[in-house]
Amino acid sequence: MPQSVFRLGDIRGRYPTEINENFVRSFGPQFVLQFKLSGRIATGRDTRDSSLALQETLNISLRQSGIDVLNLGICATELGSFASFQADIEAVIIITASHNTPGYNGLKCILKNGEAITYESGLKHIESRMNALEDFPDLSDIDMPLKGSLSNFDLVPDYVHFLTNGLNHEKWHLGNLALNGLHGTASTLAVPISKRCELNSFWHKQEPGTLDSLGVDPSHPKHAADMKQFMASRDFELGVAWDGDSDRCAIFDEAGNLIPSYYMVGIFTEYFLQQNPGAAIVFDTKLCWNTLDIIQQYNGKAVPSQTGHAFVIRQMKRHNAVYGGELSGHHYFGEFNGCDSGMLAWLMTLVIVQSTTCPLEELVDTMRKSVKCTQEISLSLQDDYQAIDQIMNIYGPQAKKIDALDGISLEMSGDWRFSLRNSKTETKLRLNLETRSSGDALIDEGEKIIKILKPFMLDDQGWSGQFILQ
Repeated sequence: MPQSVFRLGDIRGRYPTEINENFVRSFGPQFVLQFKLSGRIATGRDTRDSSLALQETLNISLRQSGIDVLNLGICATELGSFASFQADIEAVIIITASHNTPGYNGLKCILKNGEAITYESGLKHIESRMNALEDFPDLSDIDMPLKGSLSNFDLVPDYVHFLTNGLNHEKWHLGNLALNGLHGTASTLAVPISKRCELNSFWHKQEPGTLDSLGVDPSHPKHAADMKQFMASRDFELGVAWDGDSDRCAIFDEAGNLIPSYYMVGIFTEYFLQQNPGAAIVFDTKLCWNTLDIIQQYNGKAVPSQTGHAFVIRQMKRHNAVYGGELSGHHYFGEFNGCDSGMLAWLMTLVIVQSTTCPLEELVDTMRKSVKCTQEISLSLQDDYQAIDQIMNIYGPQAKKIDALDGISLEMSGDWRFSLRNSKTETKLRLNLETRSSGDALIDEGEKIIKILKPFMLDDQGWSGQFILQ
């Protein structure tokens, strides 16, 4: 993984020390040069305090490069994906650091028809040319002509129509819905969707604004507990929360309990294979046994992928998959050209709720009886690679199967497996465990792994010291 703000699937760093106005001013023309762009580029932003200035600077640099810029304003990243489907748009750049804490910012770049850009497919070349500049020049006082135009571009009505068309929402009989925007961009889409579908939506942290200092991952224990408390205020059929740029979606049952994304992937997989027998399903390998069982049950095609939207989208397109899911709460849809959408995840959950008499929590309980898993553990280590080597030295000789597609995954005797991988968005190591056997035995195995990793842990590693079954 490149040790810079240029990550494997996007650009992300601290503002203003790593990402700032001079950075995006230099990035704009190099992006245009790398992908030989000459037409229109749409840009948007999340709600971070630094995002407006970064977007305005980026727009200027693109216009100076001869690009006509379409301003999406504050928007969900998936609106950028939809913009890339428009005939006259060559690329989209969204200023966002997604779920990261407010001190971060970054850029998500999309080419035509939702083609996500990875480090290998272009970002490394842009990084190389920007590094050749040594220090990014302060161009703020340079009076360069603006060759391209700037215009506001409101795609929300068209996108809402796309999302809701054909849902037969007129026949829905839903109770109250709890929606949590975490002050990110979700309400820019979920409000008009609720109005169009005449949903009984009640909002928590609706307005786009200041993001929580802990970050904007809706599955974070603090945010999940806060959502449960909000849902205790009245009877709700289910709850939904989104991250900062709305591409992560977390679902809560009627009691306000967070449904683990692993089991939501299973619920979506079963639904889409019932509708499309034998179709391809894309999944990340951090936890996968439950997903694989369902794919096999419906004679689907199992397509593993590295984590990260760029990699999952690539697999979705390559295999013409109907659905893809990640443990992080990203859900990808064939009907959305393989891209991820927190809004479609919400709407498809409502479709599933309407199509079955079995509550979501009962569907989850059925899956838990077959495969149990722990909550994901995120660790800050002094040397991730040395730690992984140590784990491999101990567990490798005992493993029944080793997979190195994305980090390492090891299947062990006793019907349990675990995975270790570096985060692509944070300086963390992710540990996940699952079993077809005893949950207590799985916790014991997890504690053994932590004991091996403990000498590598930093003091601020942030782990509570307790494994919890999901």
